[in-house]
Amino acid sequence: MEIVSVGPTHGGPEALERELAQVAARLDGPKLGIVYLPIGVDPSAYLAAASNGLGAPIVGATTAGAAFTERGVSRTEPVAAVIGGRDFGFSLSIAHDLSRDPAGQIKIAGRRLVDAAHRVPARSQVMIALADAFACDGEVLCSALQASVPPHWRIFGATAGDDLRFEATYVFAGREILRDAAVLIGLFSDASPSLVAHHGWVAEPGGREMAITDIDGSVLKTLDDRPAAETYRDELLRLGVMREGDDLMRAMGTHELGARTIFGDQLKIRAAMRVLDDGSLVLAGSLPLGTIVQVASASPDQLIEAARTLSSRVLEPFDNRAIRGALVFDCGARMQLLGERYGEQITAFLGGRHFPMIGMAGYGELAKFAGSVDGFHNATSVMAAW
Repeated sequence: MEIVSVGPTHGGPEALERELAQVAARLDGPKLGIVYLPIGVDPSAYLAAASNGLGAPIVGATTAGAAFTERGVSRTEPVAAVIGGRDFGFSLSIAHDLSRDPAGQIKIAGRRLVDAAHRVPARSQVMIALADAFACDGEVLCSALQASVPPHWRIFGATAGDDLRFEATYVFAGREILRDAAVLIGLFSDASPSLVAHHGWVAEPGGREMAITDIDGSVLKTLDDRPAAETYRDELLRLGVMREGDDLMRAMGTHELGARTIFGDQLKIRAAMRVLDDGSLVLAGSLPLGTIVQVASASPDQLIEAARTLSSRVLEPFDNRAIRGALVFDCGARMQLLGERYGEQITAFLGGRHFPMIGMAGYGELAKFAGSVDGFHNATSVMAAW
């Protein structure tokens, strides 16, 4: 299996088609294209160009405002990659109508991947999921993905973004532009990826603990028996990380909720996706009733150091062996906090080595594998390397 990164490309759909055609001409075996697009461009033109250039299936998603390869980051241009070679196989499956029946639709789509895997002689099975961020509770999505495939499969991916507008996100399969859906990709080869998730966020100094006193799925209704948005806003104001008149969604995007767990000091981070009229907050993923949360954040230096830690853990198994490539799923909240230093994080992902890499910032991250505790993440970087 080989991963070839493309971009960031400049010159519109024609440039993307040309670059993918060049990759297709020199890469043998099955090919799968990945395309990440900013929310403001015409996805149909880019998907048609990518399909024409590669002559093979395309998957992808809209980003939370950034996509990157080992060559750099772009907020306005597409990036792409091709996974190919004679020593692997793949299969695609789409789960529609997630808002109506996420568990049932994911089960059906996942079963198609399992059936496809049985037809490919491979020692490693991986499922990558790209999903509409507003389709369903991220915890429900992750549980459904895990239940849809055998326990030894590794699962990772992301929910799409829309450049922090929080209005609508899209995923791609071929030339289809999908909402309320997840695109599931099965990769089958003899090379098992090294997969790690890490965030580096900590509780804000002086932050107080708040209890979840009413929650319905991913709709957080009250904190400390008060409307969740009101309680959250008051805490952000008290901490001085937000001023009167500031946009609450933007403030929550860089100061999210950190949930205490039984697993030491590591917080489970949860992002707010919407504020409802009654003062409830729609979270990216649910939390249990009674969970204790605090406002959490990270400095740019902490995020870059966390990226170094992530890279060190992911790349450790390779020693001096060549790395075929890596896929990274990052979070839009990290992009906001890093600002102009976002490129430093990308350099940190490479860990001083040289290999093809493609990544995007989204609204939620997926990483579930043997030994992992959580599967759905916010404010987290997920990296898989082969």
